[in-house]
Amino acid sequence: MNVEKELEEMIDKFSPLLHKSLQTQKSLLDIALTAYDPLFVKGTDGNPVYKHIDKVQLKELIKGIKEDIIPMYEESNYEEGIIKAKSILGKLQGGLD
Repeated sequence: MNVEKELEEMIDKFSPLLHKSLQTQKSLLDIALTAYDPLFVKGTDGNPVYKHIDKVQLKELIKGIKEDIIPMYEESNYEEGIIKAKSILGKLQGGLD
């Protein structure tokens, strides 16, 4: 028996499963930010919804991104999510001004 060949075959067999698993993980991580999407829909006045949220609620949204979402993305090494979360964070922080 050729152990090296068997290992190569096993790797080839499991590579698609690993790829699917990583795609699923990415999709699950992306869901965390979808709750923030409605905040950026423009209202009848042309401003995004988050501009009409009071500062206390806005601070809570910011806190959630800083304390929950970004650390979760960092733990998962999900760079794309970190970048998106920080972009959302910056816009929301701009709403405090």
